[in-house]
Amino acid sequence: MGKQMIKGWAAALLMVFMGHAWGVNTSTPVEKNLMAKGVQIVQSFPSASGLKAIIADNGKEKRLFYVTPDGKSLIVGMVFDSKGENITTADMSRAGVTDVGGAKTLTDAQLKSIWGRAEKLDWIPEGTGKKAIYVLFDPNCMYCHRLWTSLRTAVAAGDVQIRWLPVAILKDSSKALGAAIYAARNPSQVLSEMVNRQLQPAVVTEATNKKMAYNLLLLRDTGYTGVPTIIYRQNGTVRTAMGSPTDAELAALLR
Repeated sequence: MGKQMIKGWAAALLMVFMGHAWGVNTSTPVEKNLMAKGVQIVQSFPSASGLKAIIADNGKEKRLFYVTPDGKSLIVGMVFDSKGENITTADMSRAGVTDVGGAKTLTDAQLKSIWGRAEKLDWIPEGTGKKAIYVLFDPNCMYCHRLWTSLRTAVAAGDVQIRWLPVAILKDSSKALGAAIYAARNPSQVLSEMVNRQLQPAVVTEATNKKMAYNLLLLRDTGYTGVPTIIYRQNGTVRTAMGSPTDAELAALLR
């Protein structure tokens, strides 16, 4: 593609910086470095952020990265626009990946520590089952809403107890909606309101702000940067996952 222009305002930011003009189909130095290590770049496209988005496949997982305009560095993590909208979520959906930045490899001891910390947080219980699953979620996250809907049968059957931990990473309103969830007397009802976009924000108290800050610290330490992030036990081993699971993945997770 060379110096061929990509349409749209994002192209201007992508194509000009320090005298370089990297097109979407042109491999930048940092991409070439990845490929030299055996990583495949399976997809690339201009993000609404103005950065070049790439999907890297190491043979085990696909991860989304952003390339800086000079083509020399990779960025991993959430990107927001001036309105607080999560651009990365849209890029993940467009690319068909659920893991932005992946989870770092954690030892069994680290995973057990994460489980122990989750137990001590102020989670919102839903269901009465013996199997406990922690879900870190943002009230504005449509994938979190999808997961809540997918869990209805298991919760109603008494097979599982979901322990919801709200975080605020997607929009300015997320923290006030999280405060409304914490203040609710009926978790199932208020979570249903959340999914149906009927939940009204509440005043964020110092106590609520602290709760959500601890939840966010836990999310960070799982190695994931997106939601929903799920912490569960399977065959005695603590595991983590991110994104809205397929029916088959959910069935395996609930076993």
